Amino acid sequence: MKNTRLTSILNSSLIACALIIGSLASTQYASAQSKTALAEVKIPFAFQARAQTMPAGTYQIDRESGYLVLLRGPNHATEFVMMHGASKSRAADHGSIVFDRYGDKYFLRQIWIAGETDGLECQKSRAEKETLQAKNRQTPDAVELAFNSILQH
Repeated sequence: MKNTRLTSILNSSLIACALIIGSLASTQYASAQSKTALAEVKIPFAFQARAQTMPAGTYQIDRESGYLVLLRGPNHATEFVMMHGASKSRAADHGSIVFDRYGDKYFLRQIWIAGETDGLECQKSRAEKETLQAKNRQTPDAVELAFNSILQH
């Protein structure tokens, strides 16, 4: 009797483990499917994305999921950036990436996709807040670079 009960418990545990592994595998597959190539853009200056300084050059911008963006640039420069939603009252005429500029320092601010009123925006990083404070809270200049959105098939 104890042997059948033990066998039943083991079988139930194996089934539960198989279900968990299966759901994890399908979640990984689904998240891999959610990646979206947003744009390729040439950025003519070095800039800050979160805590990392990214070199000037051509960047591939991919939305990994929801609000997580991957920047892939020259010399294998990569940075994941967590952003939040932003919106405009009018749809963007063209895709663009916007930077806050303080003197010769640039900080990633927003990404807009052509034809959409919703975009992505970064929180100010610690480095940007320190730069803002050093500049006596002077309002940054906005630098906007246009790009062609990558079409998804």
